[in-house]
Amino acid sequence: MTWGVPLTTAAQQTQPAPPDAPAAAPTAPPAGRIPVHLRLIVTGDPASAEFLQTQISAAIAAAVQPSLTPGSSVNAAAPLPAAQDLDSGFLTGFTVPVALDPGPGSVAVRGLTAVDVENRTLPGFRPFTLAFADDPERITADGVLSRTTVARSHSARIYYYHENMGVARRFCVVLTANDSVRSHVQIVGAAAGPNTDVMGVGHAVAKTFLTVEPHAEGVVLPISGGKPILERDTLAGPGDGIVGALDVRVLDGGPVTATVMAIPPGAEPPAYLYGRKLPDDGHARHGSFRLHGFGERIVAYSAGGRDVSYTYGSRQQTPTNADPLDAGHDYGDYGVVQRIAFDLDNPGRSSATIYLYEKPLGGDVRSSFVVNGALADLGCVRVPQRYLIASLDLAPRAAGVFDVLTTTDGGSNYPLEIGVTTTPPLPATPAISAADGCFPKPGGPAAAQPAPPPAGH
Repeated sequence: MTWGVPLTTAAQQTQPAPPDAPAAAPTAPPAGRIPVHLRLIVTGDPASAEFLQTQISAAIAAAVQPSLTPGSSVNAAAPLPAAQDLDSGFLTGFTVPVALDPGPGSVAVRGLTAVDVENRTLPGFRPFTLAFADDPERITADGVLSRTTVARSHSARIYYYHENMGVARRFCVVLTANDSVRSHVQIVGAAAGPNTDVMGVGHAVAKTFLTVEPHAEGVVLPISGGKPILERDTLAGPGDGIVGALDVRVLDGGPVTATVMAIPPGAEPPAYLYGRKLPDDGHARHGSFRLHGFGERIVAYSAGGRDVSYTYGSRQQTPTNADPLDAGHDYGDYGVVQRIAFDLDNPGRSSATIYLYEKPLGGDVRSSFVVNGALADLGCVRVPQRYLIASLDLAPRAAGVFDVLTTTDGGSNYPLEIGVTTTPPLPATPAISAADGCFPKPGGPAAAQPAPPPAGH
C-alpha cells in the first residue's frame, strides 16, 4: 500500500533550495497519510449503493487511522462515479476525494483514493448461536465487556448493549485470530452510537440490521495471528449508549475471537485484549443462546374469522442458554430476528382489507418491521392498543401473506404483540409527548383522533 503526500509540502519537495539559502524553518507534520489504493471485499445480494458508500468511507477511515495525528479527522467525500447497487459476483472501482482536517500542530492533507470493490458470492447463513452481552449494562470501569470465540463450523451473532458512565472511554470491538493460521471472516452487522439517546441507538441498530441481514450485506476481512483488527473504534462520553449486532462467520482458517472493550481514550486495545472480563452487574443479561428454530412461526388467518396474533419478547418464551449451568437469560429476545409469516385467505364473496398491527404489552417501545420486503418504521408507543403496521386488500376467494421480519430494540420494553385483523387499528403512532405518547407531558399535544385507515400499504 502506498500513501499520498500533503499538498502543503508537495511544492516544497519539488523545488530544491539554492546552495546558499538559509536553513528552512521546521514544518508542521501532515495530519495523516491518505492511501492511494484500497481493495474492499463485500457481500450482498445485492450490496446496496448506500451500503457500499458506508463501507468505502469506513475502509478509508480505518486505513488512515494509524497515521492520524491527535485531534485530526478523516472526511471521505462521495465516491466517483456515484455508487449503485452491486450484484453478487461483480467488481467495480471508485475514486474517492479524501480530506484530513488537521488537529493542533499539524497541516491539512488532500488527496484521492482508488477503491476496488468486489462483491464476493457466498452462500447465505444464519448464526447457530447468539452471544448476548448486556452485562454489565453500565460501563463504570475500564476493561473487557465480553469475549466471544467463533469457530469455522459454528457461526454466531454478537449483540451488545452498553451505557458508558462517569468518564470518556474508547469503545472497541477487536477481532483476533486464535492461532498463526490466517483466517477470513464474513461480518454482517449494524452499529449505532455513541449517543445519550439510549433508546434511539437501540432502534437505529434494529432498523439497520433488518435491512442488511436479509441480503447478507457485509464485508470479508482477513485476520492473521498477532494482528488484531478493530471492527469498531469510537469515543464514548458519559451517558452515551453504544449498541451493535454482528453476524460473524469464519470462512477459512482457525477460530476467531471478538472482544468488546472500553478503555481509556489514550490506551491501546492490545494492552487490554487478554485481561479479565469486568464483573457482571447482577442482572444476568448475558449468555450464549441457541437460535435454531427460535422466533420462527407460521400463523393462519381467514378474513371474517377470529383475529390471530403472535407475541415475542416475553419471559415465558425465551431462547435457550447453551450452557445449562449459566443463569444468564435474554428476556426480551434482544438480538433475535423474528421471522413470522401470516398466511391470509379471504373465503368471502367480497374483497377484504387485512391489517397488520402491533400492540405494546410491556411499556415504551419502538419497532421496525420488514413486511413483504418493505421497511415499516414505527414511532414510540406505550399504551396497549393496536397500531397499524401495514395493510393488504384481498379479492374474494384470494390468498395473500404478511411475511414479517422484526427484531427487538435495545432500550425498548417487551413483550410486544403483532397480529392481523379486519378491524382498522390506529393509523399512526402518537406524538412522543401526547397523552398516549411514550413520555407524556403536561400541556403536550392531545392524542390524535383515529382517522380512516389507508386502503393499502
